[in-house]
Amino acid sequence: MTLEIWAKMETALNAISRRFLDMVSVHSSSSETVLGLGAIVLMLAVASYLPFAGSKPAAKSRKAQQAKAMREAYQSMARQESISNNKNVQRSKQAPGSMQISQLWVYPVKSLRGCVVPQAMLTKEGFYLDRRFVLLQEDEANPGQWKHMAVSKISQMVLFHPSISEDTLTITYRPPGSAAADPEVVEVPLGPENLERLERVEVNMHFSPTKGYNLGEKYSQWFSKRFGFRVILVYWGNNPRLVLGNLPGKATGQGPKPKNAITKVISSLPVIGSLLQEDDGVIAFNDCAPYLVITEPSLHDVTVRLPEGVEMDVTKFRANILLKTSDPAWDEDFWGELTIGSEGAKILLTGNCGRCNSLNVDYNTGESGTGRDGKVLKLLQKDRRVDLGTKYSPIFGRYGFASKDSEGMVLRVGDVVTMTKRNEERTRFYWPGLST
Repeated sequence: MTLEIWAKMETALNAISRRFLDMVSVHSSSSETVLGLGAIVLMLAVASYLPFAGSKPAAKSRKAQQAKAMREAYQSMARQESISNNKNVQRSKQAPGSMQISQLWVYPVKSLRGCVVPQAMLTKEGFYLDRRFVLLQEDEANPGQWKHMAVSKISQMVLFHPSISEDTLTITYRPPGSAAADPEVVEVPLGPENLERLERVEVNMHFSPTKGYNLGEKYSQWFSKRFGFRVILVYWGNNPRLVLGNLPGKATGQGPKPKNAITKVISSLPVIGSLLQEDDGVIAFNDCAPYLVITEPSLHDVTVRLPEGVEMDVTKFRANILLKTSDPAWDEDFWGELTIGSEGAKILLTGNCGRCNSLNVDYNTGESGTGRDGKVLKLLQKDRRVDLGTKYSPIFGRYGFASKDSEGMVLRVGDVVTMTKRNEERTRFYWPGLST
């Protein structure tokens, strides 16, 4: 079957599957109707899958092809950036009263340190390469069961420093007192291939599960040795993980549309399953949203709470975008939309980021901080518990999503940013099992 014919079939199946969901919602009270409709779509799904069964293209899934295309686009972006730098291309100047991107961050491995980058590509799930890997710890009480690792519980994760070079992620372990001349390093391919040969494992973060790929014993042994317990490195592999909380264009408390038994089955099928999820908010191994935006004035407000001469470490907030702005601290609490750069990329801001005790970790020692700078969370709790949806946690930063038209666009340090939508009141954080 040619790609042209397949594209036409995919379009038709897309329309049929969406029509099916509408009919299911209308006839949800009639089990016979739902079962009949389900049988029809199941047959269509099987029919769409059979032409590819057993063929070489089938071995390279649609997700793998998408990942390859995105990787090539990212590499092209990097080449163009290099050319621009060599030609000393000038970025647009900041107009009086406007905002500007001062830093961009990507975190290839969830909860390890981040990589400051000069530019980053927007995707539906977050910046390209952001939170595409996660470390899982074996549950001692249930061998063979895994749970995701986070700085708030395992503070020594901050001793691992990732760096990105072309197709390789290099992770350097720097414990206190280690010599820079003798680093402990492991290299990981940014786009692992032959995923079908790898063990699939479930990753359940904040009650939103997905599947990932265990990259094997080499990486397990390297990380396990340094953590002192059994760890595996897992790659996302384009398996969507649903956003259960605040979504663009939806009221607080209105997460993704619930699926009944039939739609759950169909969502797991090749082709149709991926089509049905296109309109859902999805992420990789991010916490609650694809993007996190913070500002320099709010960062400075935290610094003035610390002892004289101590500056708040911006990396502890694990943001993707840091903005330079003349607006007062915490003004971002009310922002609803940002428009960025000459292409007009849009970030839709939907919720507040409630903070945890990871702010108190000393990034030099990998342990809880001492003194006043080790009590940042408590200092913020005095006046930053401003969201009833997470009433026990102080707020710092705004969660956001790239608009559909912005996917594939590139943000750069120095880009001018305009706040194009302002909310009359603060949004309320929502995520089943997390919000209050």
